[in-house]
Amino acid sequence: MSIEQRKHHRQTREEKIFIEVLSASDNGADDNVMLECTTRDISESGLKIQSQYPFIISSILELLINFESGGYKFLLTGEVKWFEEVPGGEYLAGFELIDAEHSDFLVWQNMFTASAES
Repeated sequence: MSIEQRKHHRQTREEKIFIEVLSASDNGADDNVMLECTTRDISESGLKIQSQYPFIISSILELLINFESGGYKFLLTGEVKWFEEVPGGEYLAGFELIDAEHSDFLVWQNMFTASAES
């Protein structure tokens, strides 16, 4: 169940996102998988993603978002906070973004600050 827990305003935005799963199983069969998904909405601190694959709550995953409309790419790290199955055999998942050392987290946040000031 998706419970409203966002601290920041959401923007409805559908963009392609690639999610890297480094170790999905104990036997290594699904390790290093790149999943293509779609954002449903974005905010300064999180994302709602639609996927054909379920996610494990509390997983920390690498996210590569490609904004085709503006040519922007962001490498982010996110924690799965919730997920639910929706009709059609797909899933929705909520990710909270984490300020990881190698990520574009600060650039991502600045994008929202700049748009709010405009």
